[in-house]
Amino acid sequence: MTTIKIFGARDADTRLLRDNLNLALSHLPIDSKVEEVSEPNKIKFNGVQAMPALMLDGQLVSEGRVPTVEEITSIFQNRLLLKSKIYRLGTITVPVDMSKPASNALQFAWQLAEKFDSRLDIIYALDSIFEGGLPSASGFLSGYKKTIDTELEAFVKESLAGIGVAYESPAQKASAPKDPEEQSPQKISLSVHYGFPEAVIEERSRNTDLIVMGTTGRGGVARELFGSVSTEVSQMAHCPVLFVPDDAAYAGFHNVLYTSNFDSLDALRVKQAVNFAKHFGGRLHFVHVGAADEKGLDLERKLFEIHYEHSDPEFPFLFTRVMGDNVVEQLNDYALFHKIDLMILVTHHRSFWEGLLHKSITRKALVGAGVPLLVMHSDDDMLR
Repeated sequence: MTTIKIFGARDADTRLLRDNLNLALSHLPIDSKVEEVSEPNKIKFNGVQAMPALMLDGQLVSEGRVPTVEEITSIFQNRLLLKSKIYRLGTITVPVDMSKPASNALQFAWQLAEKFDSRLDIIYALDSIFEGGLPSASGFLSGYKKTIDTELEAFVKESLAGIGVAYESPAQKASAPKDPEEQSPQKISLSVHYGFPEAVIEERSRNTDLIVMGTTGRGGVARELFGSVSTEVSQMAHCPVLFVPDDAAYAGFHNVLYTSNFDSLDALRVKQAVNFAKHFGGRLHFVHVGAADEKGLDLERKLFEIHYEHSDPEFPFLFTRVMGDNVVEQLNDYALFHKIDLMILVTHHRSFWEGLLHKSITRKALVGAGVPLLVMHSDDDMLR
């Protein structure tokens, strides 16, 4: 059952919101429960800043105005999209190892965070000193962590300076005069964690909306993506993962390649991709990956057209198909020819990696042109 809350002072605007909501619900097959909240303490507790407001399943979807019946209908039709992590992007996590690829990934993530007004969560996994798989409790380890903390701050400061961003540590901000115009628009947190990187990142992925990781650059995505850490992250993360080659400079995503198969072709996944591309004014290229003798492509294209049309795109899409033994090379060629800025790989089941593409993808670079790769698991990318 969908829980709906209306926040207001029982005035004309609140009544209009209630009437518009009832009209929208009368045209939708939704099992719902509507509650009106007017007590100031409850309104404040729910994080409402302006009234009237509308909340859907614990998420504020409208504040300070009365949405039309059509707007409310659209909100309900897209209610699953509103719960997807890639739609919200409240927090972007960047695992770093203080290398050049990690520095580039951090710069890339900062610019994405600025675009989406996201919080930036920078983490470092400390796994070099272990006793039976657990961190040592010695004083040496404690001192070593303080050293890493200092090095991490220096790494972040130097990396962001490369794109003209002045980072100040919490201690520096606390001692500096308060000047709102000089404060960074980003909320940045740094933390060092004990544990193996893949385990630390997987656990972190439960409470973040996107992970951004660096790779070795042109022709290197396959080596990194299917290295020990990146393989685990790409397969086991509980949020989308963006892999950024170290020679990829952020310039937005004007042409987005959505590569998928029948299993992951559904309305929500298409809406997620379309919505993400719309933030950048990007055109979506849908590329179906399948076996040479696969049937039903015409039906798939029709389904995609229907899903795409209902996703409210700004630009028409391009539809094509790649098949056979050289899937990776064909994706490479397509990306180069169409000047693709981002590849989105949607997997329905995590075993997809070991299925259709596993032999060729481990031998060749998936993105030979140095294009960022966004991996989305359609079975585990929703808010909990």
